[in-house]
Amino acid sequence: MSVNINKHIADILQLYEFSMSIGKTLDFHKNCDNFLKLLLARKNLSGCCVISKEGDDFTRSYAYPDGLVDDRMIEHSGFLTDCFKDDTIKTGMFEDNTKEMVSSCRTQGSWLFFNLKNDKGLMLMNHKGTPFNQVEINQLTPIMEKFSISLKACESFMRRDNLLKRLTKQNKELREYTQVISHDLKSPLRNIVTLIAWTKEDGENLQDDVMQNLESIEDNIEKMDNLIKGLHAYSTIDKFEENDKEIEVTLFLDGIIESLEVPDNIEIMVDSNISTLSIHPTLFQNLFQHLISNAVNSIDEENKKGKISINIKGEETQLKCSVQDNGKGIPEKYQERVFELFESIDSKKECVGIGLPIIKKIIDYYDGDLLLESEEGKGTTFSFSLKKE
Repeated sequence: MSVNINKHIADILQLYEFSMSIGKTLDFHKNCDNFLKLLLARKNLSGCCVISKEGDDFTRSYAYPDGLVDDRMIEHSGFLTDCFKDDTIKTGMFEDNTKEMVSSCRTQGSWLFFNLKNDKGLMLMNHKGTPFNQVEINQLTPIMEKFSISLKACESFMRRDNLLKRLTKQNKELREYTQVISHDLKSPLRNIVTLIAWTKEDGENLQDDVMQNLESIEDNIEKMDNLIKGLHAYSTIDKFEENDKEIEVTLFLDGIIESLEVPDNIEIMVDSNISTLSIHPTLFQNLFQHLISNAVNSIDEENKKGKISINIKGEETQLKCSVQDNGKGIPEKYQERVFELFESIDSKKECVGIGLPIIKKIIDYYDGDLLLESEEGKGTTFSFSLKKE
């Protein structure tokens, strides 16, 4: 028996060409175009259709050429249900067993169905009347397995892409909503503060309890103002358009400390092994401003000698920092919750439960790690790392 070596070589090269056309893109239709149009051309076939099974219904995910398969074919669920019932490759002649199904596919020729799994099937059509033989089926089977995997990857990518688009849209709406709320709430708050000030000035003979109530209202308004500012800062942490800038670390931290109301009984020490740092200045300021403020607020005894130590160590790929205080500490039962929004263990007007969530979000933005160590009555240490770009 003679063997046609040239034909075998041609078949191998053709299979290689088919294989290389699969998976070049994660776009579902482009992936189908790349492979199936080449397959039809090389095998001299009339058309193809990728069919998706959704429960008891079937839809066309891809068809070439357009109009080759119309809705009447898809409506014949009995035929397609039989095709999808197992992984067996199905083949036949249109005029023999699909007379009711064929519709615009013509009433002649042959068809070949591969179950691609993942509720997908591929039908190949040859309208010239020649049935598909076993040699052709054996050649195409391993290629169809690769094609099936590529379609699954395309669908996974499409789901992820759609999810990201929805999340981006929702984040944008949430950010806009937060900004609108922040702006709209600030105006009436300012009006209330002004009215209270006028009332206190005009009402020299107000009773003590009335004055206390007015002062309590002022404190709550200030707390609400801090809450609005915090929400706005939290919602815009990763939305800055400006780039990183070179800052002088010690001078920058000194500026942050000077902007805070630090009591005379508290000493703040800064130790850094780097003089300059390329980082987003607003994020760096927010990070240390909240950490230092938390440390200051934790030292609530006026007669106690408070100490806050800030340590910054620059390494090759990351920045390691810590802020340590000798304040009242955080009870163990609260340590897991303090990084959640609006979780505050302090009733002071400055403490609205947003500072630590802001800190965590900034550290996450830089792909860093955060560690909280605290003991009641002895103090708290926040240690964290920031990944360098």
